[in-house]
Amino acid sequence: MPSITLKNTPSTSTCVKLDELTISSGETWGIVGRNAGGKSHLGDMLAEGDGLSSGQRSTTFTQIGHLSFELEDALLAREIREDDSEFLDKIDPGRTVLELIHEVQPDNSPPLDDLITELGLADLTDRGFRLLSTGERRRLMLARALILSPDLLILDEPFDGLDQQFRAHLTDLLREYAKTITLVIVANRLGDLDDLATHLACADQNECVLSGTKNEVENNPAFTQLMELDCEIDTLPSRDPSIAPATWTGPLVSMKQVTVVHGGREIISSFDWLVERGHHWKISGPNGCGKSTLVNLVSGDHTQCYSNDVTVMGMRRGQGETIWDIKNHLGIISPALHQQYRVSTNAFTVIVSGFFDSVGLYQEANPTQLQIAREWLEVVGMTALATQPFRSLSFGQQRLLLIARALVKQPPLLILDEPCQGLDGINRALVLRVIDRIVATGLTQLLYITHEPEDHLDCLTHHLIHDGTDWEKRVVGS
Repeated sequence: MPSITLKNTPSTSTCVKLDELTISSGETWGIVGRNAGGKSHLGDMLAEGDGLSSGQRSTTFTQIGHLSFELEDALLAREIREDDSEFLDKIDPGRTVLELIHEVQPDNSPPLDDLITELGLADLTDRGFRLLSTGERRRLMLARALILSPDLLILDEPFDGLDQQFRAHLTDLLREYAKTITLVIVANRLGDLDDLATHLACADQNECVLSGTKNEVENNPAFTQLMELDCEIDTLPSRDPSIAPATWTGPLVSMKQVTVVHGGREIISSFDWLVERGHHWKISGPNGCGKSTLVNLVSGDHTQCYSNDVTVMGMRRGQGETIWDIKNHLGIISPALHQQYRVSTNAFTVIVSGFFDSVGLYQEANPTQLQIAREWLEVVGMTALATQPFRSLSFGQQRLLLIARALVKQPPLLILDEPCQGLDGINRALVLRVIDRIVATGLTQLLYITHEPEDHLDCLTHHLIHDGTDWEKRVVGS
């Protein structure tokens, strides 16, 4: 019976301390714990032996498939390096979905058709990597892992970024895979494991503190203590007094008959939308329906905002305003921003850069701004990591810093695109509570994109939802 064993591994920056962990064929393991506790490191150690400076790793599995944010990020970095847009005189979409699957496909693998259909990629095979939505990229990465025909499959946060329909579909798929493939699922939320897991391993402070059958671990008092919520926040950090409250009286956002075509595909068609003062919108819908495109039109991060009738803060896009005229009033986080934040900088500087809407810091912050940034660093529990390089931190820690970067100005308009992706339950609850507190000041309005029904915000007043065919506007609670 195939198995994999880790034994006597030390705690290092890339390695989780444990005495012994054995995963055997036919078992499905969930790896859980808080952000930066070592979950992903443990997955990497099992998948490839990454980070093992000492200790032992032995396996009799013949093929291991692996999905992680780090692997996706590495693929994106390669696509960025090889971007030929400036030579082509048009946007280089990157390698297509089909090409990216083919490049890892073994010679003796079965035909791709069934896998592509199973993962909902049939309409995406000719689309370039850089034109894919967050959820579509996750499905591509899953296909790259499954095409190897693995007998051990290690999935780090496979559900993050997926819409609710495909999330349910993936749960059913994993239940089927578990009949023939040994699964290891790294999860920030226990709910993602559903009834899939037969065993659990808990990582905390870079140590595997609990492991065993699901029943044994869940009935251990230490497990309850590790996973319990404690995310009180007494007061918000200070607000930069140089940022004046909004003075315009009309809608913060106006879109009239907006149409966006990307990669030859019409993503948004003849769309009208008003974000009135005092309205706070949740935006949801299936992967690829145009949610991120919609908010990128607001922020100015999509070039077609200038060829459409888009007005933000009373300024019509393309009528002489600079991108900074509007971004001064915005706080933004998105999966795209996270992937683009590749400069060499430390944790504290990431937060400070939010005052200047820059990737990296190229202006001198004043003493008040530096103090406010320190307050936000404390809110996200990362004061001790202030000087740590941003790219050396865990995905969840990076996400918390980028959330603090978006909130540091407490701006008139917050655009939060899947902000809680990669966060454990405790940090997710903290972030949602802080957002509610900021909106309650009456100085900030909110556009909040999420696939997560558990991301509950009391402040939301309206819901813009795509049903797979068209957009619908609702009043929350109606």
